[in-house]
Amino acid sequence: MAEVPSPWREVLEREVAKLTRRDDVLAVGLCGSTSYGDYWPGADLDIEVVVRGDKAREIVTTEQEVSVDYGYFGETILKGIPYETCPIYDPTKVLTKELSSRDKDLVLREAMEDSLVRARTYLARSNAALSIDPFSALAWATIVSWPLGEVFTLASGEYRTHRRVVSRLEKSMNKIGERDLFQKYCTLLGLPQTLARAQDLLSELQLGYREIWNYFRGKSDGPVYMVQQPDSEAWFKNRILPLYEYDKRDLVSLVYEEYLFILSFVFRASGYERSPDAVLLEALKFNGPPSQWAARYRNILKFFPNDAVSEVLHCGEELLVQAELMAEQRPSLPTTREKKLRAEGLPRTVRSPKQPR
Repeated sequence: MAEVPSPWREVLEREVAKLTRRDDVLAVGLCGSTSYGDYWPGADLDIEVVVRGDKAREIVTTEQEVSVDYGYFGETILKGIPYETCPIYDPTKVLTKELSSRDKDLVLREAMEDSLVRARTYLARSNAALSIDPFSALAWATIVSWPLGEVFTLASGEYRTHRRVVSRLEKSMNKIGERDLFQKYCTLLGLPQTLARAQDLLSELQLGYREIWNYFRGKSDGPVYMVQQPDSEAWFKNRILPLYEYDKRDLVSLVYEEYLFILSFVFRASGYERSPDAVLLEALKFNGPPSQWAARYRNILKFFPNDAVSEVLHCGEELLVQAELMAEQRPSLPTTREKKLRAEGLPRTVRSPKQPR
């Protein structure tokens, strides 16, 4: 923790001290961008906590001097702990043993495949909505930027992020000499036209939050942060506004993702098994805050160039092919055993069946 800069260090030390005084806490770790030493004005702290018993995973979000999110895991259910978690307090080594038992190469490949599956699904839904409602088709085609960004970033050897997708991807593509691919990716987000409307996107999200936040109060299947936090003001100040001030491209990306993400919870709360393909057309049936949220979403999709849906959809399909190829060609990481053999000057043996080909 001594390597963590202020003000994150003070908050981290305080929260870890509280946790380690609890009899049920076995281990504490730090994950996310800050575990890699990546600090920026809007950086939050993601603290993973291992507790006694069979407690199912629980996420708790808080707004303090900086945002702090906690992931609680029962000692027998540790699979969901992020692979990049860095143990801070682990006297019984329960967290260290769990993390060291994983094949990181396999973990990353599974993460990329999961993202590819989501990208294929979004593109299929965009195609299904195209002849019914162009705005719905554009919504699905736009959100494919999220999983594709994850694949390209992980395949390049960088770590993924949920908020600074565009800036992290740019760094990744510059690293491997794929600047043209990054420029093509920007088409999925309507850049540069949507970037020119960044202030409007910021305002639409802030107003939209204020309208819909209380709608999820008391609903068990609402977004965790809307269920747990009294209003949107601290969340918006700590997690959204810094994006606008740091890199407006990331703000553009987050706003378009957030609108469809929240709308999916609205459909779930309304009794739908999943969001329909014609998601914005079907949302016309809603009243009150959900209707206002959907109307704002349709409004910000108009920031894209006229008749952009076909171009964005086609771009997404081409980038999916490139993402699949890049994921397949990603160099394997040496396992702990292979690293040891190399250090001892011994030849590598045949790859274990548990490891990917």
